[in-house]
Amino acid sequence: MSESETARVAIARLPTGVPGLDEVLGGGPPEYSCNVIAGAPGAGKTTLAHQILFNLASPARRTLYFSVIGEPALKMLRYQQQMAYFDPAKVGESIRFINLSDAVLTQSLDEVLADIVRRVEESSPDFVVLDSFHNIARGWRAGAGRAGRPGLCAAPGPAPHELAGHDLPARQLSRRGPTR
Repeated sequence: MSESETARVAIARLPTGVPGLDEVLGGGPPEYSCNVIAGAPGAGKTTLAHQILFNLASPARRTLYFSVIGEPALKMLRYQQQMAYFDPAKVGESIRFINLSDAVLTQSLDEVLADIVRRVEESSPDFVVLDSFHNIARGWRAGAGRAGRPGLCAAPGPAPHELAGHDLPARQLSRRGPTR
């Protein structure tokens, strides 16, 4: 049988429920795919991810949302409650929120990634959001973590004011690392 004679595999799409987005994506993002939402701080990446998450989540389709965005999940959820797509019944049931902010500041990159993999394997979600991987990598590159490495801002890298914008609150940054 030649390549042209083999049947093509149909790729299921996950309708996001976001007006216009599903049309652009040919019906939604492909099932089993890794998709990156990129943009400047304040562009709406987190809001778009939440909208997709709330539209996809159901008792039959469980989701995980890993947050590394430095603001407490409660603050983020209070803001999201203002949106039409927000369904409080899904929080904790169909959607589990996991805050990795402290882990990024105190663990190595390998430990944080292993924790993410462990949690995904334990719960077998149908959809996962990591908001944001950039923050994990940035914290690691800047020297965050244990094993004798200094805190977030002590190693060479971006100045605290460059990190404080959207990714980390300035009050958590100091010359010696994160403070509370």
